[in-house]
Formats: sequence, structure tokens, C-alpha cells
Amino acid sequence: MAEQILLGAENIRQMAWGAVNGCEAASLLMGLHFKCRALNLSYGQFLKTMPINQAGNPYRGFGGSPFKNQSGKFEAIFVRPLLNWGRQYGRLIDLSGAAPAWLYAEVAKHNPVVTYVTVHFEAPDWEIYPFGRVPVNNHAVLLDGFSDQKVHVSDPIDGKYWLAKEKFEAIYNTRRMAVAVIN
Repeated sequence: MAEQILLGAENIRQMAWGAVNGCEAASLLMGLHFKCRALNLSYGQFLKTMPINQAGNPYRGFGGSPFKNQSGKFEAIFVRPLLNWGRQYGRLIDLSGAAPAWLYAEVAKHNPVVTYVTVHFEAPDWEIYPFGRVPVNNHAVLLDGFSDQKVHVSDPIDGKYWLAKEKFEAIYNTRRMAVAVIN
């Protein structure tokens, strides 16, 4: 019998809150809630605590606004500032650089993983910003399950679904950025 693990994390729909750029925060909060952390915070309240980088550098904080697109800003928050912010609410570990098997190992330990991918798992659309080369179709989802051939994600845009491992890994491997929520 094939191994299948499904944690069953909640799904937060970022668009329902008007947060067109709020995928990392939604994915992190879904993971924290799964671990019974930050339960007193709604997604809207959680967004208000997110560190903002006025220069628009996602390596230093959220670049711009989660509620609107701003010219010259890259509306995202990358791993280091996400970790610093999220650690106020629970235990997180940086899995950046990890092979997909490491992500699955965390999920097998009942630790959901925020993974940086692309919107609808499409090919990355790379652009150059002052802080580096990034895909403008950046997206984050919560990895909360897997089987031999598929992964399960709670996607702040598209809901909960199973996806071919091959497709997930191809997009994840373009940057290998991830954060496990461990408690």
C-alpha cells in the first residue's frame, strides 16, 4: 500500500480579505493555526503585524502592501524576515536549499511547510530588481500532505488540492525556499 499523509490544514483565501499579495502571510498563518499557534489572530489581524520594508526589498520585510500593487515594489516577504516575524508566534525552521525529500520528511512529522513556488505552478517569469532576480509570479503555499506521486497544498489563491509531485518539485526547485512550522 502506498504511503499517503494529509495533515488537513485550513485554507485561508487571501483574496477574500482583499490581500492580493498576501500569500506568504496566509500560508504561514495556516501552518501556525495547524500547530495551535496564533489562534486568536484572524488573517486580517495577522497581516497588520507583518514587517514592511519601505524600500520594497522582500529580503528585509514585506515589499510594498499586501492589499495593492505598487509600482517599483516587489510585494512579497522572503524567508529570513518571514522567520523573524513568525517566530513571535511559534517555532519555525528554515528549510531553504533543502531537497524536496526534506520537505516531505517534515510533513511526515506533522509539520506543515510554507513553500515558495509560482502562481498556479506556472513557469517562473523572472525579472531583475535592485535586490536580485526573482519571479514576478512569486507565490507561497502550505505543503500539508504527500503520497507516492502527489503532494497536497493549501493554496491561498486556489484552495486545497493534490498536485503531481513532478510539477511541484520542478517549480519548488527553481528557488528551494521553504519554512517548516514545527510548533
